[in-house]
Amino acid sequence: MSQDFNPKTDAQQDSLLWSVQWLASYYNKPASAAVLYAGLPRERKLTPQLALRMLDQIGMGVGWVERDLNQLFSYLFPVAITRKDGTHCIVTERIGKGANTSYRLVLPESGGGEVTLPASALQEVYSGFSLLCNPKPKLDERSNDCLPETNKEGHWLFSTLWRYRHYFASAALAALLANVLTLASTFFTMNVYDRVVPTQAYVTLWSLAVGVGIAITFEFISRLVRAHLIDIAGKKADLLLGTMLFRQVMSIRMENKPQSSGSFANQLREFESVRDFVTSATLSTLSDLPFCLLFLFIIYLVAGPLALVTLGAIPVILIVSIYIQWPLSKNMKENMREISLKQGLLIETIDGMESLKAARGEGVMQKRWEDFSALAAASSMKSKALSSFMTTFVSFVQQLTTVVLVVWGVYLIHAGELTMGSMIGAVILSGRTLSPLGSVVGLAIRFQQAKAALGSLNQLMKMPRERDEKINYLSAPSFTGNLRLRNVNFSYPSSNMMMAAPVVLQKINFAIRQGERVAILGSIGSGKSTLLKVMARLFQPSNGQLMIDNVDATQVDPADWRTSVGYVGQDSRLFFGTLRENVTIGNPSATTEEILAVARMTGLDKVAMRHPLGFEMPIGEMGQGISGGQKQLVSLARCLLLKPKILLMDEPTSSMDAMTELQFIQQLKAAISDQTLILVTHRFSLLELVDRLIVLDEGKVVADGPKEEVIAALKANGKAQ
Repeated sequence: MSQDFNPKTDAQQDSLLWSVQWLASYYNKPASAAVLYAGLPRERKLTPQLALRMLDQIGMGVGWVERDLNQLFSYLFPVAITRKDGTHCIVTERIGKGANTSYRLVLPESGGGEVTLPASALQEVYSGFSLLCNPKPKLDERSNDCLPETNKEGHWLFSTLWRYRHYFASAALAALLANVLTLASTFFTMNVYDRVVPTQAYVTLWSLAVGVGIAITFEFISRLVRAHLIDIAGKKADLLLGTMLFRQVMSIRMENKPQSSGSFANQLREFESVRDFVTSATLSTLSDLPFCLLFLFIIYLVAGPLALVTLGAIPVILIVSIYIQWPLSKNMKENMREISLKQGLLIETIDGMESLKAARGEGVMQKRWEDFSALAAASSMKSKALSSFMTTFVSFVQQLTTVVLVVWGVYLIHAGELTMGSMIGAVILSGRTLSPLGSVVGLAIRFQQAKAALGSLNQLMKMPRERDEKINYLSAPSFTGNLRLRNVNFSYPSSNMMMAAPVVLQKINFAIRQGERVAILGSIGSGKSTLLKVMARLFQPSNGQLMIDNVDATQVDPADWRTSVGYVGQDSRLFFGTLRENVTIGNPSATTEEILAVARMTGLDKVAMRHPLGFEMPIGEMGQGISGGQKQLVSLARCLLLKPKILLMDEPTSSMDAMTELQFIQQLKAAISDQTLILVTHRFSLLELVDRLIVLDEGKVVADGPKEEVIAALKANGKAQ
């Protein structure tokens, strides 16, 4: 087993999480709780289904099984078992045979201690459920030198749909049965006109009616089964794809995040059009298409030359449909872009409503909204006009085909080459042949919308992620707190390919030892906040090295990094929920004692005490309902609750009054003993917390040293405030 696994961790509070960590470490895939939870939904305790996802994402084949103890064969060990009290532990091996059989266990409650229990004793506490796991086989990459490069993971959308192909195959069989049975009504009509009406054979009529009634019933059931199977596959794929998209959004590097949140949100909303296209409506139509040829062949069998009329209508519909795709595609893309602009403006306006009213800027935003609305309405009208034309044209061709069939059929009847029933059957089958083509036209219109949306989502899925799942990161769940930056440069990605992005940080070099207290000073726009975000690994250096305890940051999982490095930004963002939920968002399993401790440290306890619901007081979106200073207290408490080794704080008291700030300074000084503190501030009072100053100017370090010496140097240069 890897020595990186520490059995006496906070994971002991959750025996299933402890067991997952033990199994990961046993198979040389050690991971901290933070890494295991990365990209997964977080709850107070780990659930069995989430445990499967944890192990799967680190390359383990896993599954819960219900088995008796004697069915847990030797080659399956080690396994995690569920005990009757709901807790979990590890069974590493079976010893002996028959009545002398015993099992060796590793128990989380004893900090990883081993015990040996007789089979009878283990049977008394064993619930019958076990978690089996094994590493997934990993192919050697050496073959890439001689084989063409392939994407083994497949496309994010189509590979997911392929996982549920058995549902789609079953739906295709149901479609086959339904379309064959639909012929029954046509043959029923033909036989009634040709045999029943001339001879008044009522017994034959009722026999045919019963038979076609049974066929119609089974057709109805088949179509319901097809729709149900497609809906099941669509639901499963939708859940998986939705999870995949949101995980990608949460994993995107901050420097690559789109500037407009509204447009970004609209980009995700377009997933709905893609999902609808590739599920029920699409597959129902496509499953009916092959039977157009069958119906055409049946028309030829029963009505001979009349099949030529329907055959001639098919290419007319298809040619016009294909021709109209180019202008339709162009208009759909324009409409998507204009709707994204509207969405971006709407989100920006709602978010900045207070500032707009204060600046009397409502009219400017109203003008922009009306301009974007006019553009979107114009492109939408063009698309709807093209869609309406195509739908009307298909209906026109269908009706014209019916008229031609009837006229020609009359002549063939008088010539004795056709019966009345055959003509009516040909008309019915012609409608069934052309009906799916009409749906295909509507489908082609939706295809253009889905195609544009898919292109946008493909760009999203290709955005750089801060956590590369192909990298085998070092397992280092806790650091001492030594930071070093070597020749670090940073530039934001340029949206203009012809223009280089301005350099925000240039050749940053300094080291910060464990327990050191450092303030970063500088004028507005000097790069202080950006430097702090680089150290928090919210931004990746354009080049250079960021190191912690002499380990390059690129070798450390971002989740492990943020377990040891806490960051409090200028913008204290809160989320809809309660005060407790906002404080514990990074650690939902935090105890009440831990919450109260950080609340007293920051002064948040006084905020809770003033509300009748205490820590259950409601918080609105974006922190509505509390002041800016109170938001900052929540943000500080949230960070301190994680007990980081390194504290990064960007203007932590900018919205606090003098008394609250003084209390915070005193309590923070007492709370951080061996922790490293790095803060950005313009307030002289906060310098009481530090003993070293780093001064930035235009992205460069211009001064670095003991606090008194740097302040004296700044005063001498006339730069101290």
